[in-house]
Amino acid sequence: MNSALLKFLSFAQEATEAAAPATQGANAARPSAGGFGSLWIFIPIFGLMYFLMIRPQQKKQKQMQEMLSKVKAGDKVMLNSGALGTIVSVAEKTVRVSFCDGHQIDFVRAAIAEILTEFPSDKVEKK
Repeated sequence: MNSALLKFLSFAQEATEAAAPATQGANAARPSAGGFGSLWIFIPIFGLMYFLMIRPQQKKQKQMQEMLSKVKAGDKVMLNSGALGTIVSVAEKTVRVSFCDGHQIDFVRAAIAEILTEFPSDKVEKK
């Protein structure tokens, strides 16, 4: 097994040494684009990444900050954990949320995922 591997490696080395003079002549005939020639391809790629990934994320973050700044007592909210509750009081960095069983818990404002107009259970008709 080792001898086959050694034969293959020596063959590959001989082939690259034989091809080296031919490629050097071809490279010498080609003009060089310079150091910045290959960087031009990255400008459109970066522009595409900005408009497809970075800009929408910035818009979403701005909307979230706007929504969190407008939170007030009495709003029905859904938290990041999926819990539903009503805001009882609002402080600078925290909100106190009351749940259906009367328990009240303090959360940071960033824990609010969405402000709801009504709870989903209110939409269900009771028989």
